Amino acid sequence: MTVDNKNRRRVISRIVVPLIALAVIATACGSDDEAAAPAATTAAPATTAAPATTAAPATTAAPTTTAAPDEPCIRVAVLFVAGISDGGWSEAHGNGATYLQEQLPCAEVLFLLDTADDQTSEAVMHDLADDGYDLIFGTTFGYIEFMSRVAPDHPDVVFEHASGYLTDTNFSNYSGSLFQATYLAGIAAGSMTENNQIGYVGPFPTPDVVRDFNGLVLGAREVNPDIEFQMIWVNSWYDPAAETQAAQTLLDWGADVLFYGTAGTSVAQSADAAGAYWVPGNGLARRAAPDSFLAGPIYNWGVYMVSAAEAVMDGTWDSEPYWGTMADGFIELSDFGPAVPADVADLIATRAEEMVNGTFEVFAGPIVSQDGTVQVPAGESGYTNGHLFGMSYALEGVEGSMPD
Repeated sequence: MTVDNKNRRRVISRIVVPLIALAVIATACGSDDEAAAPAATTAAPATTAAPATTAAPATTAAPTTTAAPDEPCIRVAVLFVAGISDGGWSEAHGNGATYLQEQLPCAEVLFLLDTADDQTSEAVMHDLADDGYDLIFGTTFGYIEFMSRVAPDHPDVVFEHASGYLTDTNFSNYSGSLFQATYLAGIAAGSMTENNQIGYVGPFPTPDVVRDFNGLVLGAREVNPDIEFQMIWVNSWYDPAAETQAAQTLLDWGADVLFYGTAGTSVAQSADAAGAYWVPGNGLARRAAPDSFLAGPIYNWGVYMVSAAEAVMDGTWDSEPYWGTMADGFIELSDFGPAVPADVADLIATRAEEMVNGTFEVFAGPIVSQDGTVQVPAGESGYTNGHLFGMSYALEGVEGSMPD
């Protein structure tokens, strides 16, 4: 799909939500990343809230852009639900957008921070399209419904949504197998627990969140099949009080390793204060308590953001969803914390190599859920769209209830 580069340069004065913007424009263009894509579904829009962060409250400043010395090769806008210094989801996407501007210095890249993932984001996206942006990234799940409504009104603009599942002629989504890295982190968790008890603090049970938790459980069970798992769901992407309470409940239960999928650092700090180890849903959180940190998965969002921008520029973009893996560098595991022994690190390195070359699968059958249902029969692959994108179960033997 070819997107004509519009020549309008007016400031986006009609955006109706508080935003903080940073635009970086340069000259001379180049990149060498590539992407792979899976099939996806076109199910009805969801409205689950997206990850919140610890960023400072939004200001009332409207976004501004700096006039480019030359016509940019592409104009890209990136919407963030909050700030980009949370040590988690938003910061990882901020790193991805920064990578995009580094790899394509001829591009104009606009960072729109504190863009609420509610109906007001719809007006923001309309304004960006009207003002000549060629490619718009929505970096959080909560934008999905609004982006799906905006895209048909702007057929010459490409819309990309993180972690979603909807597509249209000019609307697609991108995500990846983060569960590969949480499996590896699970090996570290299973090796380091002394009480054979691991606790999990979960946000919402979206398929990607559930995949990541189940991946960690399977990794821990590889090295220690006797581990007990307890999960508590706080029904929020970011609620420090609820996360702290859940973490303390798990620690009181006996967990000496905590894993969490929420934003912020409350669980990490609770674990560290209790002398327990912790694994975050994003390895960038390591700085919260580095001595008790074990390992964490990392999304390299920039790998795909560059690829998508190049495809828009050369007219080869299509709406086939992107599914990144460890093999293409989209997913990786962070460096280990100081407590992880060398032999554990070696085992993890071996498994990672097997994942990259395709000889090890995280969800190979048999996979059995909490209620005893066989989700993936023995000898079969769990790497199917129906299984991965519809995952809504915890594994057999995990204590606690999944939210309705």
